[in-house]
Amino acid sequence: MSPLRDSTRARDTDRTSTRGLLRTAYDDGQLGAGEFHDRLALAAAADTLGDLRSLTTDLQLPAAVASRHPIGRGRRLGAVAAVAGAALVAGVATLTVAVRGSGDAPSTPAAAGADTASVRPVTVPPDRATPIDPFTEAGIAAVVARYRARFDDTLATSLALYPDAARVTRRADSPGRVDVHDVAGDVRPVGTEPSPPRAAVVDLTRIDAAGVARLIAAAPALVGAPAGRVGHVLVADSGRPTVTVYVGDGNQAVGYLVAGLDGGNALAVRSN
Repeated sequence: MSPLRDSTRARDTDRTSTRGLLRTAYDDGQLGAGEFHDRLALAAAADTLGDLRSLTTDLQLPAAVASRHPIGRGRRLGAVAAVAGAALVAGVATLTVAVRGSGDAPSTPAAAGADTASVRPVTVPPDRATPIDPFTEAGIAAVVARYRARFDDTLATSLALYPDAARVTRRADSPGRVDVHDVAGDVRPVGTEPSPPRAAVVDLTRIDAAGVARLIAAAPALVGAPAGRVGHVLVADSGRPTVTVYVGDGNQAVGYLVAGLDGGNALAVRSN
């Protein structure tokens, strides 16, 4: 039987199958972390089989895996960037956000009677020894402080928060690519990857850490899965700044929330 038309409405099983293909491609290194999460969100919000096919047509997939894909490989459609840009501008795809409240690091005061004109402020480096919980207000602020200490700025193209670490991307010297850095103790470079479509620079100091932390805590209930757990949070700007909180139950994706920079006005989207 010939593949269904691109305009055919997608089923939940089609979206789930597409997410499986994307995970296969991520596991064998075809997709970077940022692009993988972008495409996952687009798959969850896809309306048609054409939308889903456009997320996988540029991937190398084992024949046995592709043959089980209910939407088929189809013909090569327009670039994924076009689909990603439209969905993100609509506000139902992946996200973006910024952080407020990390503040500049304090400086030591000048001694009484000293010539302050010749005294240079001494910046106190952030604590790199204490483990961080990026899903809390203090943890988000710590991630931003460590990033600032490493680069002397807070500009990034994305920020992904995980239960015990974070990953930040920033524009690379090579056009169309971003540098990827893990944040745990110190900020550690881990490589480069293609820049997501329409990725804009986010100033991490604009994030409302308290509001985002509250959103993370409430996310499982808000997507209708009180027993679920937050897997990761993505901050980015692909048309408008948003924060997206992804919720799963075991190995199964449940849904996600898309909210503003302060964690308010959240839109809940079920993945299955």
